Amino acid sequence: MKKKLMVFLMCCASLSMIFANGASEETESDFTNWPEEPITVICPWAVGGVADLVNRKAAVYGEELLGQPVLATNELGAGGNVALTNFLKNKPNSYNLIFGGEGGFSIAPNVDGKEAIMFKYDDFVPVMNMYTATFVMTADASLNINDLDQLKEYGQTHNCKVAVNGISGSEAFLAKALFKELGIDVTLVSYNGANLALDAVAKGETPFAISHQSQAKGAVEGGLITPVTVFSKDPVSSELFKDVKPVGAYEMEAYYPNTCFLLARKGTSPEVVEKIRNAYLTIMQKEDVKQLFDKLMIEPSVWTSEDMDNHIEHVIQIVKDNQ
Repeated sequence: MKKKLMVFLMCCASLSMIFANGASEETESDFTNWPEEPITVICPWAVGGVADLVNRKAAVYGEELLGQPVLATNELGAGGNVALTNFLKNKPNSYNLIFGGEGGFSIAPNVDGKEAIMFKYDDFVPVMNMYTATFVMTADASLNINDLDQLKEYGQTHNCKVAVNGISGSEAFLAKALFKELGIDVTLVSYNGANLALDAVAKGETPFAISHQSQAKGAVEGGLITPVTVFSKDPVSSELFKDVKPVGAYEMEAYYPNTCFLLARKGTSPEVVEKIRNAYLTIMQKEDVKQLFDKLMIEPSVWTSEDMDNHIEHVIQIVKDNQ
């Protein structure tokens, strides 16, 4: 009886090893063959915005470098927070990726309304930072405001309404921190995209807006709006805005580079993350992609996951320092 029991247990152990090896081989095969279906990259901001244009350009090379088509799509709402919340439905190693940045992970969880945020940075795996950019604040040209000293003087007697992308994003936070430093009141008007916020100034809906430099370029050149400041320590390199005095020159500290992280769901295999990262790093070297970056006045990024983690923590500290 004991001998039969021993044989039975040995058979069970052997079968367990076979199944375990099979599962291991299957898992490794999944990583090797990933992706086996088209990939969708979700941009949680407006169509026609900087992140959207980068997403669509990069998607052109998806099949060439990943073996499957890459579909660029948009999901709007609450400055990106709706899409980031809905993304939690995905499982690790899914074929859905998403853009995100310091707005959703550093600012939204640390300002008014944070109780509505259902996600956190640790719910995602940072694959790479697509780019860094510097925001510019612009004004209706008829106001003749060209720097922060003139803005402060204007704010003593006028209501300063600033159009921004989402009420808890980077633009909104930078606006609040700036006007707090200037000692004048501000009213934020939220739009689903920095490009739409900029349009608000051109249409006369608000006197001020914060947007990417490239989005403001045409209206500045056309004389409809004037740049007031850029949110950086030093002047920017772009020809159009190089003479605009940055907030850092006023000894203000509430500024940082705007980022656009490409993210996967928490638990995604390191092999899958590395495969995606390598593909997108190659895409960033394509000549037409470089030309797009120059046109959009943004910088390509080779940040590591540690660099991205540090950026999130850095902005959290800036937010807490400016409450």
